[in-house]
Parts: sequence; structure tokens; C-alpha cells
Amino acid sequence: METRIDEIGDRIYRLSTYVPDIAPPAGFTFDQFLILGEEPMLFHAGFWRMFLLVLEAVSRLMPV
Repeated sequence: METRIDEIGDRIYRLSTYVPDIAPPAGFTFDQFLILGEEPMLFHAGFWRMFLLVLEAVSRLMPV
């Protein structure tokens, strides 16, 4: 699995993780949202086991 990063607004990012094992054969994509600002906020809507993938993607955008 890999997490894709898309900037969807000024300093607002969607972090998408595709999981092929959920609802085969189509799979399922979980989206998290990162808002960068004075106090950055990560809205994580995926499974706990996906957090390390999301953390790695966040570290490409800001220090963690």
C-alpha cells in the first residue's frame, strides 16, 4: 500500500491510501486530510494499521 498526496486547496492536502483487499476486485480508498497552518491538523479516517503510511506521507509535507 502507498499513500498518495494531493493538494486540494491552499495548504490543504488529501492523503489517499488505496487498499485492494477491501471490497475486491475494486478495492477501497481511505482519505485523510492535513491542514497546514499555525497549528496543523490531521483528520485521520482510516484504520490504525494504516497510520504509519499516513505518517510517512505527512513527513513529506512537514516535520513530524
